[in-house]
Amino acid sequence: MLTAVRAPAPVSTADSMIWLFHSLPLVFCLGPGNTVSQTSSSPLIVNRALGESVTFPLKFSAEENVTSITWLHNGISITFIQLNEKQSPLKYVTDPQRKNRLTVTDSYSLQLSNLTMADAGFYKAQKTTVSSSVLSTYDLRIFRRLRNLQVVTHIERPSNVTCEIHLTCSVENPNDVIFRWQISGKTLLREANLTISWDPKNDSEETYTCIAENPVSNSSFSVPVQSLCKDVINEESEHMDIKWIIIVFSLICIVIIVIFVWLLVRKGRLTGFFHLSTRQTQSPETRRNLEYASFSSGNTVYAQVTPANRGTEIRTPLKNSDSPTIYSKVHQHKEEAHLLHVNHPSPCHISC
Repeated sequence: MLTAVRAPAPVSTADSMIWLFHSLPLVFCLGPGNTVSQTSSSPLIVNRALGESVTFPLKFSAEENVTSITWLHNGISITFIQLNEKQSPLKYVTDPQRKNRLTVTDSYSLQLSNLTMADAGFYKAQKTTVSSSVLSTYDLRIFRRLRNLQVVTHIERPSNVTCEIHLTCSVENPNDVIFRWQISGKTLLREANLTISWDPKNDSEETYTCIAENPVSNSSFSVPVQSLCKDVINEESEHMDIKWIIIVFSLICIVIIVIFVWLLVRKGRLTGFFHLSTRQTQSPETRRNLEYASFSSGNTVYAQVTPANRGTEIRTPLKNSDSPTIYSKVHQHKEEAHLLHVNHPSPCHISC
């Protein structure tokens, strides 16, 4: 069982003496009389995920006659083990903040649970003998596990021949993440962005896989390229079909309207309609001028026609015989119109 030992504080004298007693072995072990050596020139790198646990292994033989073991984090003592051949080893936690997360195994290895980002750094195990001290160094690196790997696609059609696909791979926590693209197990590119030129005529189905990884986790996402191009081509075909439908429908409507108008003109209905509309728009005076000339069998009529809203004088005939000849003089814009004449045996003149 581990015992937490706090640094001296304004507490009772008894507590201070206990802390000093526990710290004396560490002071003696680190004293100038001991030679300190390191088992290896470079520290052992240990990668762990945030929130998980880690164990720093410690190996030594019984012949080493180790008297004490001190574990340090970034140069600060976190636990101390006093070895005694006659008694069980005494284990002390010198970092109260990690009391509930630190454990020393039976082999004196250090276990640290529920890792936080503050736990990253260098850990050292100092084995002290009567004449020397040996250091074992560890470099703890903490990473977040990868989550929510996504691939964003952007497709262009620069020509009718190829389909250009832009693929972008991303994760929720991009720090210390390495991206690479694979096809059929072979790595194509070691970055997040990939551009592919695809021929839609190619019938083979090729799948590109984005792999994101960091020292504690990895994730992958596969994209079938052929299906992406087919979707774009089908969408363009649908747009073209809609355009052609609109054009054909418009042409059919125009042809139907032209045929309908032609049939109306041929049957004379359209002409009668225009004639009726013209009569309705004429002024009463104009209609009286036009109605002056009445045609009957055996009569010759000369009518005087003047525009509407102009001074026009038409005198009614004085006599009307069985075969009269009627003359009428037309004035328009002060110009004398020609007299229309049709030979008849009994002429009758009307002077204007």
